[in-house]
Amino acid sequence: MGGWNPVRESEKYGVAIHNFFEDKPYRIKLSVGETVNILEENGEWYFGYTTKNRALRGIFPKNYIHIKDTASTKLGTTDGEVFNQPQVVNEITSVLREWGQIWKNLYRTHSKNFKAVEHQILELLQYRSKILSGTLPVDELKELKQQVTSKIDMGNKMLDLDMVVRDKNGNILSPDITSTIQLYRQHEMATERIKKASMESEKPQKVVTHYSHIVFVSVRNFVCKMTEDAELLMNLYDANTNKAITENYVVRWSKEGLAKDIDQLYNLRVLFTDLGSRDLTRSKVYLVCYIIRIGAMEVRDIDHRRSSQVPKKLHAEGMRRPWGVAAMDITLFLCGKMESDEEKHHFIPFLQCAERDNLDGTLRRILLLKEVPQRDHKGHGLWISLKLLHGDIKQVREENPHLVLGNVAVARKMGFPEVILPGDVRNDLYLMLVSGEFSKGSKSTDKNVEVTVKVCNEKGQSIPGVITLGGGVEPLNEYRSVIYYHEDRPRWCEIFKVAIPIEEFKASHLKFTFKHRSSTEAKDKSEKPFAMSYVTLMQENGTTLEDSLHELLVYKIDHKKYEESELAYLSLPSRRIQLTEGQKPAAGGLSLSSKDSFTIETNVCSTKLTQNVDLLGLLNWASHPEGLKDSLAALMKVDGEEVVKFLQDVLDALFNILMENFDSELYDNMVFECLLFIIGLVSDRKYQHFQPVLDLYIQESFSATLAYNKLIVVLKYHIDNASSTDSQDKDMLLRTMKSLQYCMRFVVRSRQLFAELNEGKGQAEFETCLQQLLQSITSLMCYNTDSTLLVQGACLKYLPSTIPDILEVFSATQLSELLKELINKLPPNRLTKQKMMTVNDIVHSKLFLLSECRAILLPVITAQIKELLEARDEGRSGVQYRNKTKSDAKVAKVLGASKQYICSQRGSEEVELCVKILSDIMDLLFRPDIGTTIHDIKEIMLTVLRTVIQTVIAMDRDSPLVGNLVAVMISIFRQMKAHHFEVYISHFQTKTDLMDFLMEILLVFKDLVSRPVYTKDWSEMIMLQNSVILKSLRFFSHTIRDYFSQPFEHQAWNNFFHCAITFLTQPALQLDSFSQNKRSRIVARYKDMRRETGFEIRSMWFNLGQYKRQFVPGLVGPFLEMTLIPETELRKATIPIFFDMMQCEFYSSRHTSDSFGDTKRDSSHIKANFCEFEDEMIAKLDILVEGGLGDEHYKELFYEIMMELCKNHSTMHDQGTKFVDTVARLMERLLEYRCIITDENKENRMSCTVNLLDFYSEINRKEMYIRYVNKLCELHLECDNYTEAAFTLKLHSKLLKWSAEPLPPLLRSLRHPTCQTHRELKEALYYDIIHYFDKGKMWESALSICKELISLYEEETYDYLQLSCIHQRMSQFYDSIMKQIRPEPEYFRVAYYGRGFPAFLQNKVFVYRGKEYERLSDFSSRTINQLPNAELMNRLSAPSDDITESPHQYIQINKVEPVMDDRRKRFSGKAISDQIMRYFRVNDVQKFRFSRPFYRRDGASGDLDNEFANLWLERTVLVTSYPFPGILQWFPVISAEVYYVSPLQNAIETMEATNKSLKDLIVAHRADSTLHLNPLTMKIMGIVDAKVMGGIVNYEKAFFTDEYLESHPDDGPSVKMLKDLIAYQVPLLEIAIALHRQRAPPSLAPIQQRMEDCFSEIQSHVEEKYGKKVCDIKFDTPLQNQARRQLSGTSQTIDLHRLSGTSMASSEGSRSRVSSLTRSQVASLKSFATFNFSTMNSTNTLGRSTSMHQPASKTPVTSPTIGGPIFAKASGGTLKSKKDKGKDKRRASNKAEKRESASQWYTSELDTVSNRTTPVFELHQELTPKRPLRSEVERERRLSRPSSGQFVPGKFGTSYKFNSSGTSSNRDSVGTTDSTASEEDMVPPPLPMKVRNEPDYCNLPDTGEVESETKHMLPSVPRVDPKPPRIPEPTDRNTPPPTPPPKRPHLKLPIS
Repeated sequence: MGGWNPVRESEKYGVAIHNFFEDKPYRIKLSVGETVNILEENGEWYFGYTTKNRALRGIFPKNYIHIKDTASTKLGTTDGEVFNQPQVVNEITSVLREWGQIWKNLYRTHSKNFKAVEHQILELLQYRSKILSGTLPVDELKELKQQVTSKIDMGNKMLDLDMVVRDKNGNILSPDITSTIQLYRQHEMATERIKKASMESEKPQKVVTHYSHIVFVSVRNFVCKMTEDAELLMNLYDANTNKAITENYVVRWSKEGLAKDIDQLYNLRVLFTDLGSRDLTRSKVYLVCYIIRIGAMEVRDIDHRRSSQVPKKLHAEGMRRPWGVAAMDITLFLCGKMESDEEKHHFIPFLQCAERDNLDGTLRRILLLKEVPQRDHKGHGLWISLKLLHGDIKQVREENPHLVLGNVAVARKMGFPEVILPGDVRNDLYLMLVSGEFSKGSKSTDKNVEVTVKVCNEKGQSIPGVITLGGGVEPLNEYRSVIYYHEDRPRWCEIFKVAIPIEEFKASHLKFTFKHRSSTEAKDKSEKPFAMSYVTLMQENGTTLEDSLHELLVYKIDHKKYEESELAYLSLPSRRIQLTEGQKPAAGGLSLSSKDSFTIETNVCSTKLTQNVDLLGLLNWASHPEGLKDSLAALMKVDGEEVVKFLQDVLDALFNILMENFDSELYDNMVFECLLFIIGLVSDRKYQHFQPVLDLYIQESFSATLAYNKLIVVLKYHIDNASSTDSQDKDMLLRTMKSLQYCMRFVVRSRQLFAELNEGKGQAEFETCLQQLLQSITSLMCYNTDSTLLVQGACLKYLPSTIPDILEVFSATQLSELLKELINKLPPNRLTKQKMMTVNDIVHSKLFLLSECRAILLPVITAQIKELLEARDEGRSGVQYRNKTKSDAKVAKVLGASKQYICSQRGSEEVELCVKILSDIMDLLFRPDIGTTIHDIKEIMLTVLRTVIQTVIAMDRDSPLVGNLVAVMISIFRQMKAHHFEVYISHFQTKTDLMDFLMEILLVFKDLVSRPVYTKDWSEMIMLQNSVILKSLRFFSHTIRDYFSQPFEHQAWNNFFHCAITFLTQPALQLDSFSQNKRSRIVARYKDMRRETGFEIRSMWFNLGQYKRQFVPGLVGPFLEMTLIPETELRKATIPIFFDMMQCEFYSSRHTSDSFGDTKRDSSHIKANFCEFEDEMIAKLDILVEGGLGDEHYKELFYEIMMELCKNHSTMHDQGTKFVDTVARLMERLLEYRCIITDENKENRMSCTVNLLDFYSEINRKEMYIRYVNKLCELHLECDNYTEAAFTLKLHSKLLKWSAEPLPPLLRSLRHPTCQTHRELKEALYYDIIHYFDKGKMWESALSICKELISLYEEETYDYLQLSCIHQRMSQFYDSIMKQIRPEPEYFRVAYYGRGFPAFLQNKVFVYRGKEYERLSDFSSRTINQLPNAELMNRLSAPSDDITESPHQYIQINKVEPVMDDRRKRFSGKAISDQIMRYFRVNDVQKFRFSRPFYRRDGASGDLDNEFANLWLERTVLVTSYPFPGILQWFPVISAEVYYVSPLQNAIETMEATNKSLKDLIVAHRADSTLHLNPLTMKIMGIVDAKVMGGIVNYEKAFFTDEYLESHPDDGPSVKMLKDLIAYQVPLLEIAIALHRQRAPPSLAPIQQRMEDCFSEIQSHVEEKYGKKVCDIKFDTPLQNQARRQLSGTSQTIDLHRLSGTSMASSEGSRSRVSSLTRSQVASLKSFATFNFSTMNSTNTLGRSTSMHQPASKTPVTSPTIGGPIFAKASGGTLKSKKDKGKDKRRASNKAEKRESASQWYTSELDTVSNRTTPVFELHQELTPKRPLRSEVERERRLSRPSSGQFVPGKFGTSYKFNSSGTSSNRDSVGTTDSTASEEDMVPPPLPMKVRNEPDYCNLPDTGEVESETKHMLPSVPRVDPKPPRIPEPTDRNTPPPTPPPKRPHLKLPIS
């Protein structure tokens, strides 16, 4: 392979056509459609980069790239490449790439816009393909381009992308070459366009603005069974007037079924032209086709069966016979309600004429029918297509060449179009043969009449080729009508056109001959005309034949006397109206036939001939000069339509009169008045479309060279006569002003023609006259009377329109001076609006394109604008304003509107005009072709810039003008050069004025970027605005340095800094938030303006010098916001400013504000700290980082730069480095907090909030501390964590004192903004806390707060009313404690492993407080749902480094039991209600525990197969950082202690728990007879028939042997206790069985019998071996219960005496749950009788046994006791037992090393129902993730709960458990955390403890009376597989074997 070679220019750009994802060195990845820039090539490889990532370069295969031809383009400062294809295609490509990325994101987020965007993308792809195909016609391509741009704009709006601004052709505008005003206007237009497009669901109808329209019709086919040729006559027909609208289009169709003219085959097309807008709005328009058969009189059918038959020869000239009519309603196509398409074919059914029907009658039949039925047309008809086109025929040919190119027939409208252009000379006569009536004469039947029409001249000669049947055929010499068979009263209604040259028209006449046509050829040849008629085309008065019906006289022809060449008939009357009564004219063989008649209708369309006598008199004035005055007067009464028709001829006549008349004084004024009439007529809306005709006449046809002199004289006369009181004069002057434009055009054109003829002669005189005329006009403005108001207004309105014409013959500067004079002469407040409209017109005139004219006009224009804008903002006072309001009141009275409305409307209109004029001026001054604009910009700047700025400040942001006005201001600054800034700054006379200006402009700039005027999608406008603001700020920064440093002006510098930083931090400049395309585009054109602004700010800061101290700490926040911008260079440049600020404060004076001077005089006055800076920095950092600013990079960069600066500073080294460390730590927590704050997991948010709380507490920032206290409280309230919210508020209250000391701002609360003192706020917070404790059912905590308030009210404020209220509240709380049932929360250990978690969770262990009624399974589900990426670990052992350091998330969850605090020992020995104890067991706890079983064989133990002798418990005690409940529902574990429980102690705990659960059931069933008996049944059976687990036999084998006592001499008391517990179980069973016997139904009799038999065996066995114990149960009555407030009992009673059945002396805090008791049950149980057990041996005190361990409320599966499930055997290491009597000594020896995570003991507690032996459980290290099944009791309780999730109070849960084969999802321990167990079964066995003589109510003492050893690290243990217990007998071969128990490996870490 050769080396790399540069590619050719034509191959530098390509597109990937396949995905390329090869993961090898040097490759870059490509996606389909991605564009690449190719730099070099080598064999089959290219080297280059993608346009997405220009920094990454690599190689890619050639065959994956398609090379595209490109063209270079320059955008801003960078070069780019675009395809050599239409611009719109490049735009579509770019848009599709950008939309594609967004579209994918819409899919991911399930956005509702996904489908809509997909549809838009597909449509754009189709458009792109069509454009690239290159097959579209020009008009379709133009329309398609508009559709594309519309789609793009709509899509951008939908996706919230930037608006694309375009010119009128759809091309994207470049801001570099577009004026600010134009850019603004295009944005406005685009917004309006998009808004309209989005509001219109259907395609908007095109607005017709043309004056002419054309209907294009193409004949596709004609289907009709005819044996002769035919003529098809088509026209447009108005069904309402029953008249044709257009000429006919004629198609000659042959009998072969094709067009007769073979050249027209497939090209039968016609344009029905000259249709006006009124024609399109006709109510019913039809396309009608008449079919005329050409042939014999009668139709002869050919017999095709006889091939030899030859048809008879037809007449040489075929007769025209009616055949039928076809008609189609096209009204909807014309009005635009239906889209016409030339490709769509329409079928028009054909209806044949009836035997005696004519064509007109057949048409009327069709119009009456809704549609022609199939039986009538039989499939015969016409196939056509049509399309409505707009414009005249010239426009249509240009825009639709594919339709009208070639030989297309034209059928004109039978009338004038709406606009008659001067070149359109027309002289057409449309003649309709209406009807006739002829006598039979000598014939016996009616005649077959044929009418022949000829056009003859005065000599009687026929004029050839002037008759036209219609479009598409050649002219005729004569016309022959249709023949109706045997019809003497034929009705033809046939129309044809007679087009006679104008020179022959006046002498011509029409000659009609009537002939009978015979059906036989021989007879027909001999037939001669039997009559004739004629009519002349001109009348005697010189007008043409009027448009109406004409009844002609019919003259019989006597062929013996008649000579066809004779002209005698011309002497006869032609029309019936000419015939006098009784007259019988005759001549030359012609005689009047009185019975016969013939009717025709004529319609003349002529631009040369008129039917109006008055108009004709004027046109022929030279022939009759004596009637000139009357003709001129009559002209103004002629109908306007007739005048505009002959506009050119009338004007020619008038100007001829003006130039040739002999009485100037008389006729000049009359001609001028006629001119005004015509100009007014053309200016009228009805005839305004004739204005182009008038313009064309003036330019091309006007020839009166001397008219200008007379016109100027007449004009000046009328203007100078303005003061006349004559109403006619006033009216004349007003009409003159309205016609001023055309009058001046006539003057100018006349002068030009004269100058051309006479080589400029008389120019000076003309200019003088014209100047005098213009001065007269300016003088007209001086009048201040009401009579001249209208004239002045008209003059102002129409004068500017004369400027272009005047400039052709007059000096531009002189005209400018006159206009300036005109504006200035108008009195103040008179016609203000019209004056500004005139100014606007002047600005748009050619004058303003000339720099010398602008120099004259601009000062007066800007002065007017300044005056109006300032008047708007000033107070409405003064005489002028009062006068104006008076006139407003008059107008309001007339209009019926309010004066305020009229005034506001006028004011807003005037301001709007001012803004528009300024906009137009600035837009024009941006043009490069108008000469120098330096002086113009200077004039505008000096005059109106300040006013514009002040108006922007004062204007409401909702005003529609504010955007335009800001654009004007931006435009002025944009066009100002450095010179202009210098001039403007220097023109202020004092520094105060300059200061005011700077304050104003900085305020405006700051407001514009902080509260944008333009919407965010106006990206181009916003960026242009920003570039102009940046340019201005640079200039103003130098101004501030030069003018306000000495003396120093703090306000100027401060405003600059704030303005510049606001500008820099605005969202529109944050490039990192934009797409790559947008970012590249902005940087290419404007660079990164943030960096440039930052450097300018940095420069200004370091130019402050000694005044820096004035801005510390004020600018700390703004500068911090600036440095947080994610731009590296900006950060590096500006972060050192903070160190400079630190130095400023450090070296400032602590005594005086003059820091610099004071410390210079005495250095001991140095402050030597920067506390203010530090406080501000921390406060602002918190706000800004939480708001989304800052990142890890900033934290590191800040630390690096600031630490280096501080370390290198000798004096500030210590303080500085400490401060930098503090900020770095704070940022770390803030970033963590910000990352989590949007998380749906509010627990993470709370954790981060607490981290910040701790940090601010550490650095003593009270205000920040309180801020986050309130945030945390709000989070808790959102989650309904009322208890935690109360504890959170306590943090705030702790900062307050009980004093009247005023509250500093740092300690104020937004909750209680009105509190002014410490006491007020603390009291208010306490009431909030009490309220939240109450809602959280933490009444004990609420009581402690109440007691503190009581102390306040009793000893400080003596507020007894409040004291009374608080006591009442406390009473309610005490009542709630005793009467209401509270759910006891459970606690869970959660360990987070892996780096995938946030930093505050990584590899940490927490204890969580569960929600109400939330169990382990529910908690686990909730936690996992909040962490969808986390994996639940199947082991609870300590994870390896692979897990803790992995980037993933792993989680461990298990249940823990709370351990009562040592402070609760005060309950020891006291009879306390269970309602009270229930609170203290689960609240105010900081220690928690969980247990895990493992097997370890003691070498000295007796039975190797008895696993109970080797079953140990590993118990872990966790200590959290804070007690529960607290400010969070979870706290981290700060220490973990592990110790072990021996098998004997485990057995004791198990027996205690079993007895306790049995006692609970007895108490519950004695208290409530409605309880289900099933739990009691199963409990008893599980104890007395314990075949599954082996019963007490296993305990006897394990612990009651001599070998055991020998090897464990210290365990004697414990063995004795176990025996006593076994003995105590017998009386309990006896009571239970007796109770069961009473309640059991007969169906349970077998079970009852079995129960008693088994008990009998057990009783005899136990009493024989362990003695007999007695249980005395006594019950109190309800009355006794109410009277008794405390429980009865003695020091000899054990826990069984507890009325509630709850263990009061459990060292673990274990207890039975009574949450399922009803309230009545709870009340009765409180007074229940106690159980009294008496021992047979008085030396055995119950105190010892109960203090050692009371029965737990849950039955752990750890003991071979009756009913206690036993674990299967597992081998383990030996355990050396040592017993130490000393409490402290044993504690020291048993302490295990603290740790944060440990395995836990899970189990399913099982009791037997049938006769089973002791069940076997297997231990496993792994846990299955399957959710376990719940026990029957748990299920029963769950089903009994109400819908809210709480237990039904009427049910009582028992501690009985069913056997379960379910396994926990993450369990590695037994007992306390198994969700398969019931609520009573989930407490682990208690810790062994020291024997005591009194009941102990502590959970966990300082020492444990256990035979245990210290453990450093929790070892791996065999896993527990809680499968259903099996009887240790041979299993059935047919059932699957159980999982074998694990072997007995030694523990990984031996226990010493």
